[in-house]
Amino acid sequence: MTHTVLNAPARPVGRSALNAPARPVGRSAGSMGAAVADDLDLEDGFSELYAAHHAEAVRLAYLLCGHQERAEDAVADAFLKVWRAWKRGGIDNPRAYVRRAVVNSVNSRFRRLALERREAERRTGDLRGPEHPEQRLAERDELVDALAQLPNRQRTAIVLRYWADLSEADAAEAMGVSPGTVKSSLSRGLGRLRELVEREGVA
Repeated sequence: MTHTVLNAPARPVGRSALNAPARPVGRSAGSMGAAVADDLDLEDGFSELYAAHHAEAVRLAYLLCGHQERAEDAVADAFLKVWRAWKRGGIDNPRAYVRRAVVNSVNSRFRRLALERREAERRTGDLRGPEHPEQRLAERDELVDALAQLPNRQRTAIVLRYWADLSEADAAEAMGVSPGTVKSSLSRGLGRLRELVEREGVA
């Protein structure tokens, strides 16, 4: 019995394992480390962009909408869109991109507010629309209040041209319109603003 066991052919234990390709030990960990490093670089770059442009973005949004809380909300929405674009491969001109994102965000909020007011008017006949803190413009700044009474495009053109000190071409880029549209919006907007200022006695 013992002799049979000793002379039995050896069992090819582990043959498949020996012939299997070598496992790239540490490869997935290395790739993961590189991805983490890339993410950190991406976040660091965006943090620098945010720090460089956030205050200016809030000021622009405030001039566009006349309400500090609404301006901060609009800027938060704008930077979320900027972050998405940043993750897709960076932004060539961050300042211009942020400006346009802020303009779009503020105007989008104005459009939603106008829809709410029209819906309230349809339901109740009240032209003032629903009472909401966002609708109260900054009373301490009458010029900003007058600006807020202009149509979106006229107000945006004036703020970008005279407060942000952009050229008509740069303002057009931020608004997504032609320079000619900016020029006509400025002309109409300044005329209307002058009427509002004189009527309300703003110096």
